[in-house]
Amino acid sequence: MTVPPVLTDGVVTLRAHTGSDVPGMLEVYRDPVVHRWTSLDPTCGERRAREWIDLTRRQWATGRQYVWAVEAACDGRPRYAGSIDLRRDPVPSVGYLLAPWARGRGYASRALRLAADRGFDVAGFAALHWDCRAGHVASWRVAHACGFRFEGVRTRALRAGDDLVDAWTAVLLPGTPVADRPPATTWWPHPVLDGDGVRLRPPTGADLVRHVEACNDPVARWWSATLPVPYTDDDARRWLRDHPLERSLGSGVGWVIADPDDDRYLGTVSVFGTDRPYTPTGGEVGYRAHPDARGRGAVSAAVRRVVRHAFAPVADGGMGRHRLQLGAAADNTASRRVAERAGFRLWGRPRADGVHGTENEIVDDGVWYDLLATDPLPPPTRTVGGAP
Repeated sequence: MTVPPVLTDGVVTLRAHTGSDVPGMLEVYRDPVVHRWTSLDPTCGERRAREWIDLTRRQWATGRQYVWAVEAACDGRPRYAGSIDLRRDPVPSVGYLLAPWARGRGYASRALRLAADRGFDVAGFAALHWDCRAGHVASWRVAHACGFRFEGVRTRALRAGDDLVDAWTAVLLPGTPVADRPPATTWWPHPVLDGDGVRLRPPTGADLVRHVEACNDPVARWWSATLPVPYTDDDARRWLRDHPLERSLGSGVGWVIADPDDDRYLGTVSVFGTDRPYTPTGGEVGYRAHPDARGRGAVSAAVRRVVRHAFAPVADGGMGRHRLQLGAAADNTASRRVAERAGFRLWGRPRADGVHGTENEIVDDGVWYDLLATDPLPPPTRTVGGAP
């Protein structure tokens, strides 16, 4: 077969590329978003585009690669919306891209479901692998919506110009029709939370400098054995990159604690461990303050606000947790004070529970607190920047 079969779900249609698609293809090649995340040549012209269309027909004949144009309605008329392809070698895999006008409408997920079912049912694929440059959230959102299971980050696994970059990778296996499959994991929303004198929001690139300062602060390093030493700009960029990934895997949500007046980074707070199968509606709270934010009550206020969000029902935009826990070193009085002000109750002091210190040389007891959704929550005890 040299011409791909037409596949449609009534909204998008997969069909062979034609010469009339070339203007739309050139628009995609020249799109800055495509340049950022792929190795497509932005200088590709009409002749190269037509040669590529001829190549796709030959690949259909050999059974090595199956390439479709994605078509969808625009202003009531069918229009080229992008391309999707299944590759047989070296392992069965999928790739897709959309024209700028077609993004954000669910067209890529629809196209992927049609193509994946064809790969499993007709081409006999034993699996369908997906990867992208780490951080390409839009591409992962498409695969996630179709039920792909995330498999990890591969270090420096994809070519980006003359460099190598990290890759996100996932897989889909044969089974029920892809259109009938739910996502493999919960993708937590990331709302901005206001209240108690703080503003909790997603991190941005503007936070990186102060985040590095917070993570290199001697007090933070004394109490945290998990921070790289030193904490570099690259570490901060990975922190920013992986925030949406953690939410997509259902493992947790993190916020920047921001000054409500100037939006300045004051620290971080997160609810994590929400994907643990032994406590499916549980979670853990963690936090860190920038040095110049300590003593203002910002972290205590942030924890109280996050707790309310975590206990709120999912139907109301919350996380539907029934229990939260919080751990600290027994001697970390500042962290313990934050927990107690938020209403957490001490339930245990395991001996020699962890390490801290400049070189993680101190073995210390731990303290563990918990809070149930049914427990009464304390009122605010101080405002940010104010007195107790």
